[in-house]
Amino acid sequence: MERFINLLKQSFIAVRSYKLRTFFSLLGIAFGVASLSIIVASVQGSYHRAYQTIEVFGPESILIFSGSREERGIRQRKKTLTMQDIEVLKKNIPQIKLIMPVLYVDEAQVYYRGNIITTRAYGVSTQFEEAWNWYLIEGRMFNEEELRRKKNVCVIGLYVKKELFEKTDPIGKMILVNKLPCKVLGVLSRRGTTPTGRNLDDRILMPYTTVMSKINRDFKYINSIRIRFEKGSDVEKLVEKVRQILRQNHHLRPDQPDDFFILSPTEIIRFLVNLTGTLVLFLGLSSIISLTVGGFVLANLFLLSVNERKKEIGIRRAVGAKRKDILIQFLLEAILITLIGSVLGFILSFAGAYGLTKIAQFPIKFSLLSFLFGVIVSVIVGVISVLNPAIKASRLNPIEAIRE
Repeated sequence: MERFINLLKQSFIAVRSYKLRTFFSLLGIAFGVASLSIIVASVQGSYHRAYQTIEVFGPESILIFSGSREERGIRQRKKTLTMQDIEVLKKNIPQIKLIMPVLYVDEAQVYYRGNIITTRAYGVSTQFEEAWNWYLIEGRMFNEEELRRKKNVCVIGLYVKKELFEKTDPIGKMILVNKLPCKVLGVLSRRGTTPTGRNLDDRILMPYTTVMSKINRDFKYINSIRIRFEKGSDVEKLVEKVRQILRQNHHLRPDQPDDFFILSPTEIIRFLVNLTGTLVLFLGLSSIISLTVGGFVLANLFLLSVNERKKEIGIRRAVGAKRKDILIQFLLEAILITLIGSVLGFILSFAGAYGLTKIAQFPIKFSLLSFLFGVIVSVIVGVISVLNPAIKASRLNPIEAIRE
């Protein structure tokens, strides 16, 4: 044990003495570990976000959009869903707990006493809170009477409240939504952002009848349909049933693609996994390159170090140091460098993660696992890289080494 402690002390002295070698070695290892740590943390963060999103979305819920998946991909907004679709689905699927039409008003201009913002207005039913598990923190939701009579009333998100009213109580105030006067009845609770970075609190809810008749002026088509099934329902089977009913109701031939898109919890997980996979691939290549470069730098610097330290090695051998002592000392030096590099890399990964979350709203969740993974990989790379120089150093002839 005493012998090992002495070797460890010698390793510390060597690491401190050869500052330039240590600096370049640390740099390569630190960048590699930072990339690896972000990979592990992003994978953990994405799965954490996926389950959070599903919890918010509703594990027994789906959202049906107008237009095919391909049309949505190129941002084409083709309306294909109707109120009749809702009636047909309600009639044919007894497992439906609630079903609600949704209409969008993109880039709605909202005005209140000199303050103006552009937001998104949604036409919804009185069941919005139950449909999304998203409840009000101030005021109330509009009722069935106000929905039936197409009243000019609304509920606003927290972001809209902050931008329009600042510290003023919004309840009962009149705002203009695309020049339509609306009375604010309530304020939604905070919901945050989507995995793609959209602010969910930046919205206004209105009765869908009001949006249909007074803003969109379209009495037939709706943008999407929100469905919640009874607890314990087989969502995947019901999704297929919904799909078949809508295809039949839209008179689509077998060779024609769906003119709608169904978003289910499974689709959300698939999307987030694909999103994570792209970043993991990029960072994975970066970390492999960084660690490989770090390994080569380490190997070459230690080879140079062996030549520089021949006399030191020869003297140590002459006074009783064994070959394995020299081998262990060089390996300990490599392990020390990689451990310090790992700590620096983990600190760098926090900075990288901060940038990713700010720029791309990417979910990052650091844990002990991400740190340990980076440490283990870097130590393995360090040991493998230095093994050949360490063996070469241990096999030096002490007499010849002292002469040089």
